[in-house]
Amino acid sequence: MARILIWQDQQVVRSIPLYKPTLLIGRSHECDIQLTDIGVSRRHAKVSCHDSLYFLEDLESRSGVYINREKVQREQLRDGDHILIPPFHLQFMIDVEAEARSAERVVEVRELSREYALGKQTVTALRDVSLTVFQGEFLALAGPSGSGKSTLLNMIGCIDSPSSGNIRIQGQDVSSRTADELADLRLNTLGFVFQTFNLLPVLSAWENVEYPLLQQKNVNKGQRRERVEHALKAVGLERFAGHRPNELSGGQRQRVAIARALATRPRIILADEPTANLDRKTGEDILKLMRELNQRDGTTFIFSTHDPRVMEMADRVIELTDGQIVE
Repeated sequence: MARILIWQDQQVVRSIPLYKPTLLIGRSHECDIQLTDIGVSRRHAKVSCHDSLYFLEDLESRSGVYINREKVQREQLRDGDHILIPPFHLQFMIDVEAEARSAERVVEVRELSREYALGKQTVTALRDVSLTVFQGEFLALAGPSGSGKSTLLNMIGCIDSPSSGNIRIQGQDVSSRTADELADLRLNTLGFVFQTFNLLPVLSAWENVEYPLLQQKNVNKGQRRERVEHALKAVGLERFAGHRPNELSGGQRQRVAIARALATRPRIILADEPTANLDRKTGEDILKLMRELNQRDGTTFIFSTHDPRVMEMADRVIELTDGQIVE
């Protein structure tokens, strides 16, 4: 993944991943990269990505935009380029390791269909859906209610079985796996975050996070403790470890659900409408937390959502309507 570094006093003070097709740079609060100095225009420049190439464009700013000391109007960015937006010094960098990880296919869905019997009628929830998800993606499955996005998420999560087609998780066709093997896959490779949290009400936050680890026979007591501590700290809830779900706010309960998903160290986290039951501010905080975890640890996130905030933050949005992907 490419990123913009902001330098000050010969040190990097901020590292901003370019996770959207277009990011605005400027003094305004609406900008993705805010540079708070009177010398910077409100909407000074933008970085855009086309066919895996990045470009920097001056948005008719007052002081101009420079790449490697040359003033530019619109120019392609290359790894290591120095960007001057007076008085700020920025640098464009490509994370080679992240780029290599992103080439790995972690989910492959091919010609997937799902039909349900509803009385004497047959309802088609998915019809010939194909898609590929790469390692480290922050992917949104979007669409209105009944579009098939939750059904597709459940298929990827091996909670439901397709009527036809196949799914490969980390190169393995899940249709050929036994029930025990699927349970093992859900336990060790996939993490789940549900919109209703699905926490056990009689257990504390600590115990809810620890619960799936008790099923992992290769994780001893000391390792469980370390993982639970790490997961709760990652979501900012270490002080609430002893609280039960009814003693936590909706946002805190969702954070416990995220910590529970993280504790098993999955390669892929599936989130079904994770902001649906949260107020706007809490939902935004949860999304930022998930994005930070994605960027820091390279965990792949796949959401089902109709929340525009999730779609705006996603690396890629797959839109579904009537059980089919909208091209």
